[in-house]
Amino acid sequence: MAGRVALTRPWAFVVLTVAMAIAAGNPVVGRAVIAEVPPVALTFWRFVAAVAVLALFGAVPLWRQRHLFTRHWKMMLAMGAPGIAGYNAFLYLGVQTTTAINAALITATVPVVVVAMIAVVHRERIGAMLALGMAIGLVGVVVTVMRGDLGVLLNLAFVPGDLLMLVAVFGFSFYSLLLRNLPKGLHPVAFMLVIHTIALVTMVPFYAWEIGAGISFVPTTAAVGAILYVGVMATAVSFSMYNWAVSAVGVGAASQFVYLTPVFASLMAVAFLGETFQGFHLAGVVLIFGGIYVATRRAAKPKPSAAA
Repeated sequence: MAGRVALTRPWAFVVLTVAMAIAAGNPVVGRAVIAEVPPVALTFWRFVAAVAVLALFGAVPLWRQRHLFTRHWKMMLAMGAPGIAGYNAFLYLGVQTTTAINAALITATVPVVVVAMIAVVHRERIGAMLALGMAIGLVGVVVTVMRGDLGVLLNLAFVPGDLLMLVAVFGFSFYSLLLRNLPKGLHPVAFMLVIHTIALVTMVPFYAWEIGAGISFVPTTAAVGAILYVGVMATAVSFSMYNWAVSAVGVGAASQFVYLTPVFASLMAVAFLGETFQGFHLAGVVLIFGGIYVATRRAAKPKPSAAA
């Protein structure tokens, strides 16, 4: 996309790591304000905050490229409605009833779903190294989320919120898949402004229904702070960084970094909730980074043979 400095592959991985660190706070914040902010209201106001920030930098380039966006309105609609609005709405609905463990495990299926979609839609073969890297990363997620206790995994109980989380996973995976088809020259911030405006409009009737049902919230400091975080940081900033990196390394490689989300969530618990950094944290980190390395490494180019 135009208007953005091209990333080298190593820097794209750094950007993805930072993006996932920011995104890790999204479900955490969503669960933290369950009692204060209803899920649809959180989704709606999240997009209000995101659109307000993105408009500051994307309104002018959007006007300049309005004909390009108009030509691709179907793609914009698909990415903004089921992709962005659907993902966030179902995530916040899901964390109302599911546990943090279930939410983290289901979210960890994003790389698998994205790669499977690529294989089916674009008929691309899944390489052995990519499959091995995904498997290693998934084991790392399980070790981290289960806190090294196999008994937790054996005693898992699934609730309706898990199905909503799974729908959210498919929403984000669908969005990631469509990133491959963006037209060249599209301004990145203008693109973000368009799809989040579509997401905001999509949520209007659902938010109206929620208000009509007598479900509302008081804009306390905690509620406003949560909305600003998920709207500005976990949406405008994190999604922009993810899109930027995808343009450099591709959707398949970029999606592997979603495995880092539970790692950063665990580290947040250590930093802010007084939890202790334990052996299973280290094992999870090593496995996840190892899996990402295996999944994203490129085969060495054969050296030219010496002249006889």
